[in-house]
Amino acid sequence: MNSIKKSNGKMRGERVRVKVFKDSDLMHKFLNSQPNNDWKINETLPHKNGHYAYAGGAWHNVKSLDPSILAHI
Repeated sequence: MNSIKKSNGKMRGERVRVKVFKDSDLMHKFLNSQPNNDWKINETLPHKNGHYAYAGGAWHNVKSLDPSILAHI
């Protein structure tokens, strides 16, 4: 799978955005059009598009978490 990730850079309350591409040409075209190098190859997170937060020892999609849990992450 061709996926990349971008972190918000915070130690506490880290959120990670994941983008998935069908092939490496599309991924590299996207990366070459970016003005910065914030995106990195995704090797550890789930390979599905979305925003992820670390809770309870695992990465979870933000959409699947309860808002009261997100407030404490």
